Amino acid sequence: MNSSPYSPEVSTVDSTPVLTGNPARDLAKSANIQIILFLLIHLPLALLMELSPWFSTIYATIVVLFGLRAAILRRAHLVIYSIAYIASCEVLWRMSRAHLVWEYAKYAIVLIVLFALLAEWQQRGNFRRIRTVVPIFILALLTPGVVLTVLELGIVEGRDPISFNLAAYLVIIMAALYLWDRPVSQTQTVRILLAIMAPAVGITFLAIYYTFRSLETLEFVAASNWITSGSYGPNQVSNIMGLGALAGTMLLVLMPRNQGAKLLILIATITMLVQGLLTFSRGGIYSFVLALAFFGFHLLSNGRARRRFVLLFAVVSVALIVGLYPMVDDFTGGVLSERFSDTDTTARLELAQIDIQVFLENPFVGVGVGKVDDYHEAYFGSVLSTHTEFTRLFAEHGLLGIITLLFLLWMLFKRYIANPPGPSRAISTAFAVWSMSIMVHSAMRLAAIPLILALALVAWQFSSLGTEQPAAVLPEPNAGSSVSR
Repeated sequence: MNSSPYSPEVSTVDSTPVLTGNPARDLAKSANIQIILFLLIHLPLALLMELSPWFSTIYATIVVLFGLRAAILRRAHLVIYSIAYIASCEVLWRMSRAHLVWEYAKYAIVLIVLFALLAEWQQRGNFRRIRTVVPIFILALLTPGVVLTVLELGIVEGRDPISFNLAAYLVIIMAALYLWDRPVSQTQTVRILLAIMAPAVGITFLAIYYTFRSLETLEFVAASNWITSGSYGPNQVSNIMGLGALAGTMLLVLMPRNQGAKLLILIATITMLVQGLLTFSRGGIYSFVLALAFFGFHLLSNGRARRRFVLLFAVVSVALIVGLYPMVDDFTGGVLSERFSDTDTTARLELAQIDIQVFLENPFVGVGVGKVDDYHEAYFGSVLSTHTEFTRLFAEHGLLGIITLLFLLWMLFKRYIANPPGPSRAISTAFAVWSMSIMVHSAMRLAAIPLILALALVAWQFSSLGTEQPAAVLPEPNAGSSVSR
């Protein structure tokens, strides 16, 4: 029995499918078939979005409308699937040149969660059942930096730097209010991970498509490669591929049965890692490895999960190190090994050092949101945005930025302690480590970073690993009686 205020119990899905006697209908209800189709449909979807920015725009609009409908109807599980999917889709929409504002995914998540919170509060009749007020404190701490920027630049000119730097914090604040201590079952965990992985499969497909299309002219140098990244920013593409591979690894460990789907997920995970290497953007791979290490470590207390992880790790390691990596390195003429053995931080260290110096000169409230770029321009001769979120917080918000970081760490630690050892704690830790490590080298450029950080605040619940069988991917058959009542 679950003690969370959100639901008296965590819904599960019967592990034994009900056969109707109609082979076609029974096949359509198969979790294997549904998961395989859900992942594979993102190959033509990605290609259509790449061919038509208007199709990408319409698709992005439909996805957000789906999330808003779920929010208004108080379908918490569908809300979580939607915002996880939107966060992972962001790079796909950007690389397909959808006609959307740059921070569309972040504002879409904020809007959906706002509607979901209002719907729940309306049902309860008051606003007093907010489970944590820490996100509200974070909002208050960031406000002085916004005021400084508005006073210096005005609302019109200050709008873009404020949006660019703080939209992610709106996601953290709203998502933390919604997800804090919210119970999520094993079946629902599988669906969330699939929602994260599927867009990454589409992104990887486009990157492979561009790679093979440009084989005759493709050249590798010891720097990030736009062609192997699908003609888009290697940093963002590599990060989402790493996240997709992390979600795939989690699925292979946590998802019961469904061997056919697992085989596809294994192939997709390895493919994302290989293509992630070919982007020559190292951060996404490093963050994946770090999060994976923490995920595996926290599975040691669970015998079944530990055995699955060790076997998976052995298979993937042999496939990559013995087989695929030498082939890929040879394909790049040895430049891949040169790139990943290079310790150059591509100006990230210098930018961080400037941020620290700015903080020391303005220790109390910082210089204002987006204003540290002026110091970067004075040093480099051109505007370079900070890639390390922590030093940007210190420089632009001063001590208030440090307190903001401490609040975030406190929330993560509290939920880490509250989640039981084993798979629950492994997921929370891996998500927290992935987000925090990405913030070291990619700031808060992506909606996935704050969203995954907020997902670390969920009450992941596993009764006995391997006892549940996911039925439909989206939506759930008992959609009206799931986690959020």
